[in-house]
Amino acid sequence: MKKAVLFVAVVLMSLVTFAQTTPLIVQLDNSNNPYLVHTVAAKENYYSIGRIYNISPRVYAPYNGLELATPMSIGYQVKIPLNEINFWQKGTRKDNEVVIPVYHVVKQGENVQRISQLFKTDNESVKSWNNLSTDAVAAGSKVIVGFLKVDKTLSPLASQGMSVRSEPNIVKQQPKPEVKKDEPKQEPPVVVKKEEPKPEVKPQPVKQDPPKVEVKKEEPKVDVAVVTYNGTGFFKDEFNRQTNNGKRTTSNSGAGSVFKSTSGWSDGKYYVLMDYVEKGSIIMIKNPLNGKAVYAKVLGGVEETSPGSGLLFRLSNSAAAQLGISTEKFNADLIWAN
Repeated sequence: MKKAVLFVAVVLMSLVTFAQTTPLIVQLDNSNNPYLVHTVAAKENYYSIGRIYNISPRVYAPYNGLELATPMSIGYQVKIPLNEINFWQKGTRKDNEVVIPVYHVVKQGENVQRISQLFKTDNESVKSWNNLSTDAVAAGSKVIVGFLKVDKTLSPLASQGMSVRSEPNIVKQQPKPEVKKDEPKQEPPVVVKKEEPKPEVKPQPVKQDPPKVEVKKEEPKVDVAVVTYNGTGFFKDEFNRQTNNGKRTTSNSGAGSVFKSTSGWSDGKYYVLMDYVEKGSIIMIKNPLNGKAVYAKVLGGVEETSPGSGLLFRLSNSAAAQLGISTEKFNADLIWAN
């Protein structure tokens, strides 16, 4: 019995190691857009797969003709599109992102120039990524054509991440200046700089501090959260900047719940958890029953704290109190920048 258990453990470890080191092979769809193929494993869902490849389920589910309400079966091969969010070939990356090489299997008759055209990059980048000195590549070999960007704190693929130059290392040969013989050297002309008249410096008015207003501190009540802030929230101005004063917005409605927070009761700093909305985004949450609204900053995702809850969002209890909500679960309308 012990030998059988040991054998199963060794097989599982080898499978994990294989999964972690298997190269990511890219393919092209009918529109010549690149994608990867992921085989669904046990306990995986749309959101866990999205975290692996740094892509929202709302993007790759329609790409596969799937609906989020319909679960995927184990062994199902789902296509993961590579787009401007999760595919990197040049430029800068976020501090929390690492890159994993993505490979193309070379076909007969292909060379560096043809591969660069297929994957919309340049010859020098492909050569630099693969340490190539010529355009020739052997059929059947694997050539790096770009990199998958993932969050190093969320994706298990981050262990395969590598350090990559922001641009290919290309040494350009500078042309040597032509030197003519038997020509006298000319001295450069002497340039006399004219002194510019110094601008008149006007004395700056002395700023006077506004008169101090004595604020009486109220004694806090023990074990009771008291709302002393009255407004829509500290982050309203930032919301207006992100949405260009409401001109660039995305909205959704659904069920949410409340989590405890010490912030917001006196300063209006409200916070919310929501999946696949970038951290730091400001969301307007509106109570459809009374029309009240607050502005809250995204701290993270719902799945990170309450996996499998099916909730659209979780809101800090100070914000819920400002909305006039007294129940643990409730429905709300949400608006944020697209």
